[in-house]
Amino acid sequence: MSAVTTIVATVAAAAGAVALVRFAERRTRPLRQAINEVKKSAAKSNGAVIEYEQDPESGVFRPVRR
Repeated sequence: MSAVTTIVATVAAAAGAVALVRFAERRTRPLRQAINEVKKSAAKSNGAVIEYEQDPESGVFRPVRR
């Protein structure tokens, strides 16, 4: 290959890589936004934890009443 062909191939490969990254970013943006919303809502919670204990007679887990 000549030097010009090598430069053209390198530029084409770089342009293809940039296009692929942008495409992947566009496709995953909604998922990342949903994850960020879940993280924000979890950070805003008051830290309350629902505790469960197993009922010895039935074996069913029920919320602990305190």
